[in-house]
Amino acid sequence: MKMLILGSTGMLGMALYRQAKRENISVIGAARSGADRTVDITNKGALQSLIINDNPDIVINTVAITNLDCCENTPSLAYLTNARPASIIAEICSKTGAEFIHISTDHYYSMDARKRHSEKSPVTLVNEYARTKYAAEWFAQTYEKSLVIRTNIVGFKNRPENLTFVEWCIRMLIERTPATLFNDFYTSPIDVYRFSEILLDLIETGTTGILNVAGKEVLSKKEFIFELADALNLDTSHTKTGSVHMLTGIKRAESLGLNVKKVEKILGYRMPDRHDVINNLVHHYYGED
Repeated sequence: MKMLILGSTGMLGMALYRQAKRENISVIGAARSGADRTVDITNKGALQSLIINDNPDIVINTVAITNLDCCENTPSLAYLTNARPASIIAEICSKTGAEFIHISTDHYYSMDARKRHSEKSPVTLVNEYARTKYAAEWFAQTYEKSLVIRTNIVGFKNRPENLTFVEWCIRMLIERTPATLFNDFYTSPIDVYRFSEILLDLIETGTTGILNVAGKEVLSKKEFIFELADALNLDTSHTKTGSVHMLTGIKRAESLGLNVKKVEKILGYRMPDRHDVINNLVHHYYGED
C-alpha cells in the first residue's frame, strides 16, 4: 500500500507519517515545504499532478486553516484551503481508484453541554471555519470511496512560534501565566499518537462515510487542563474559572462532544478515555516516544 499524506508537516501529518513508517507502509509526505513533495493545496494543477504522478492507493488530507480569526477575516482563503481541495481530491481519486480520507472537525454543535453527538446529529454552522469544513465533508462524499473523520486532536508540534493547544497549556502552567479556563466548553479530545494508530486500523476495514474518531469521554477545557496539570505535577492556583460565552468577536461552537460507539463497533475495541489521552500526552512530553 502506498499512502500520500497532505499536510505532513502539521501536528497530525507528522504523527501519521511516523506511524505509517513504523508499520512499514510506503508513505509520501506533502506540504508547502519540508516534506517529500512540495505542493500548495490551493493550486489545483499542482495538487492534481501530485496525486496522478505518485499514484497512491490512499490519500489522507490533513490540511486546514484552523485559526478562527483567519477564516473569518479571509473567507476566500479559508474556502480555498479547507473546502475546495476536498472536491479536487475526490475527483482525482475517482479516476485513479485511490481511497480518500478527509480529516474534518467537531466544531458543529452548540448549546448541548456534555452531549455526545453521533454522526447523524444536526449540525450548527456558527463561523467560517465550520462552514468551510462542512463544505469539504460534502465535497469528499461525492466519491464513494471516501471517509470523513470528525475529531478533536491534541498533541505536540514542537514549534515555539506556533504552539498547539496542549503546548500552550503546558507553557501557561509552567510560567504560571494568569489564565481563564472555561468550564462550559466541551470536547472529546484524543491524542494525535493514538489517533494515528486508530486511523491506520480503520484503513484496513475499508470504512467509508462519516465517522467520529475521538476520546471516549467529554471534558470541559478546564477539566482537561487540570488533569494535564495534575499528571505533570504543575500548579493551577494562578488560573480562574470562566465561561466561553464571555468571549467577544467570532462566535464559537462549544458543545463538541462526539459519540464514538460506531467506530468502536467497527474496530472491536474502545476509544481512549481521559486517562489514556493524558498519559499519552505526558509520555510524549517527556520524550518517551
